[in-house]
Amino acid sequence: MLKIEPATLHRIDDPRLVSLVRNLVGERILRVRYSVPAGVIWQGDTELDHVHEVDMGVELVTDSGLVLELSWATPGSREGLAFTLDRLEELRPNKLVDLVEVSGRREWSRIVGYPVDKIGVSFHVYSYDSSVRPWSFRIEMSNGCSLVVALGEIDGRILSYMPNNIVVMLDEDVAGEYYVPDSLQSAWGETVRS
Repeated sequence: MLKIEPATLHRIDDPRLVSLVRNLVGERILRVRYSVPAGVIWQGDTELDHVHEVDMGVELVTDSGLVLELSWATPGSREGLAFTLDRLEELRPNKLVDLVEVSGRREWSRIVGYPVDKIGVSFHVYSYDSSVRPWSFRIEMSNGCSLVVALGEIDGRILSYMPNNIVVMLDEDVAGEYYVPDSLQSAWGETVRS
């Protein structure tokens, strides 16, 4: 298992991030699941086309059994977007979290079944200690489509920063226009060189 806590990731060329990218590039995404608190029903569509709001995180499962989990870390000293890469058979059930299968939704048809081509990350300056931390994660597929998972929430048709909530953008233009306070890039981010 490779877990990268946001308070420890400050650079795009961090060896842990490069290792995560090397493991994912070429992998075919087969399943997508949203993490929500147990017993909570995921609401689905929002007023923004191709943008979802998710309570806790996103899991992407590949054809070789890798699972990439993108989730928010506890607001405060650990705040930011956490990345975990694990094997499907090593994941343990969590009675506090339900996984909502969204792979079959129309929006995901441009992602599911295609190999990962590139990965990007966006950083911002954390206001409490001026450290640089990740707040979004981009995956580009071999067919030219992409998804971006970032910290945020949707209020009507407006995206805004929320450290304990996730937005999933399946639209490059939306991701390119979404900035948070003290961000160094838009949610589209910078490509990780592996």
